[in-house]
Amino acid sequence: MVYDWTNIQSQTGMLKILFDQNFNHRIIRGLAKRISNFDFETTQSLNRENEKDPKLLELASEMKRVTAAHDFETFPAFAYQKMSKGENIFGVVWIPADMPIGNAVDELEIVIICSEENEYENRVEYLPLGLT
Repeated sequence: MVYDWTNIQSQTGMLKILFDQNFNHRIIRGLAKRISNFDFETTQSLNRENEKDPKLLELASEMKRVTAAHDFETFPAFAYQKMSKGENIFGVVWIPADMPIGNAVDELEIVIICSEENEYENRVEYLPLGLT
């Protein structure tokens, strides 16, 4: 299902995203087609594709971007580890690598458009929504 977010997009600030190096680019392209002013970076576009996950979390925080990742084994663990030390993260959204592309686009579109910039600070969100 494709939603018409035109009014919402013009009235709210959307999340800015940094996509991890292993993120499925078909999902990114789907989001870019749906969200006219989608503000995102990839590790590849920043020439940071070999950066370790803790450094990516720091970079995302510096850039005020939520990190989107498929890597369940390490990314959430690093995020929780940083937060347990009292260090801030700008947020992580974890998307299962095996989630169907259309579902991932639908879920991320809702998260990006319906969330305020600081809403994910020191938070890890798991998709699909309602999973936790």
